[in-house]
Amino acid sequence: MLISSSFGPAAGKDDFVVATDPVRSGVSTWLRLHTYNVRICHWINVIAGGYLLLSGIHIFLDFPELYWGHTGYQGYPAIFKLSDWGISWDEAGEMGNRMWGRNYHFTFAWVFLINGMVYAAWNLWTGHVRDRLWPRRDELSSARLRDELAEQMRWGSPARATATSYGTLQKVSYVLMIFIFVPVMLLTGIAQSPSIAAAWPWLLDLFGGRQSARTLHSIGTVLFVLFVVVHVLEVLAAGAVNRIRAMITGRFRVPEEAQ
Repeated sequence: MLISSSFGPAAGKDDFVVATDPVRSGVSTWLRLHTYNVRICHWINVIAGGYLLLSGIHIFLDFPELYWGHTGYQGYPAIFKLSDWGISWDEAGEMGNRMWGRNYHFTFAWVFLINGMVYAAWNLWTGHVRDRLWPRRDELSSARLRDELAEQMRWGSPARATATSYGTLQKVSYVLMIFIFVPVMLLTGIAQSPSIAAAWPWLLDLFGGRQSARTLHSIGTVLFVLFVVVHVLEVLAAGAVNRIRAMITGRFRVPEEAQ
């Protein structure tokens, strides 16, 4: 049976539709998994996040050292040097393009911010965050988290391929990403702007200096890359074609073992 089901307040009498699968004999079960808002904001974030990462790398390569506090320049004691990894300051500068990086970084930072605000506002209003993303108290028990972590470590897990709701670890990671990580990255980013820091000097006090904000921003970038890598691996392990199709069309084909 082909079943299309909607989540959230828009669900109604037309939530379930039956149709024959033309690809094979019999019928298949389909689920309407993602709303338009989730899908559109997701792909805008993919584009914006990609440009932010690439442009940020170009900016870093033009100044390939990290410091802590208010002061930092070539020759000043650094907590991280790209030269320690075999790439000299001049070599890094040749690979980076600070002007291109700054222009695109600020442009797509605005895209990412506005898109994120639309996503958060819409999904708070519709209850998507409350109903699908916010973890319940019983989900946060140590036993539940341990069992789910063990399940996530199994690459061919049937439960992962048939899942149509977020697991607890996914919920926690998405909530932390939306409500903590993104605001911190935003603040550490604008704290590096001399004009904004002059208008809001408390930003420098909050992070202990412009160089500290830059270092935290760089560490956050590494964490963001790790998040994306894990996310992509999760999609691959859960059935890439089915999951990507659901994020494009909204329709998820329920595997036969779950029917």
